Amino acid sequence: MEQYRTLLILATLAYLGGLFHAGTALTKRTWHDSRWHALPMLIGFCLTTAFLYLRGQAVGQCPMKSVSDILVFISWSVILLYFLVGGAYRVSLLGLFTAPLVAGMQILAVFLPGAFPDYPLKGKIIPLVELHAAVALIAYAAFALSCITGIMYLLQERLLKKHRIGGLFYQLPPIQDLAKSVRRLSLLGLILLSAALAMSFALKQPVSNPKVIFAWAVWLLYAVMGFVMWRHVLSPRQTAWLAVIGFVVPFVSLWLVTKA
Repeated sequence: MEQYRTLLILATLAYLGGLFHAGTALTKRTWHDSRWHALPMLIGFCLTTAFLYLRGQAVGQCPMKSVSDILVFISWSVILLYFLVGGAYRVSLLGLFTAPLVAGMQILAVFLPGAFPDYPLKGKIIPLVELHAAVALIAYAAFALSCITGIMYLLQERLLKKHRIGGLFYQLPPIQDLAKSVRRLSLLGLILLSAALAMSFALKQPVSNPKVIFAWAVWLLYAVMGFVMWRHVLSPRQTAWLAVIGFVVPFVSLWLVTKA
């Protein structure tokens, strides 16, 4: 087994370990007594970073060409944004909900048929092309976090309606903060994707390129979502559902763009 695959498996185990630790802390109601909740996520992030470095060395470029590589890159971006914006958006317990998504994406990446294939020989690497692809995938990671935060909102709303006030409920942030986070993360993803598309114009990529078409389709979807959120056309609950269901489009498009 290649060394980078081993690192990816270890990273996945770290995320699952963090999920188990958080679940145990919530069950025992000791969440506030521990300062180590983010440690497994940090370990997993470092291992995934090492994977991307070794994988990049193996293929001679940033590993963003196959579905398996894209899944890992997005999972890495999700954790990066988790550390950068989780505290800023006051979204506690975000790691608990992020860990299963990231672990699932990495498990899927490992077991996909033909996972981590060799890349065809490539000419001179253009930094702007690599940056364009990376920013687009980080935008997808922001959409993923918006989806996760939407799930947290819907869960808390359900707990309130069922009057199930327990350990998990008390650790969730105020439901108003979750509603704001859904909107902000969707906007962050839209801004990043807009920047990536602007780079595509600078690179003079043909509009008929399937990758560009799908990117514009995702941009249009989230632009409409952003307008709806800005105008407060929908209730916070409907907005959360929109963020959750909306992520299906960029996630499915990952398989489509790699065929282009």
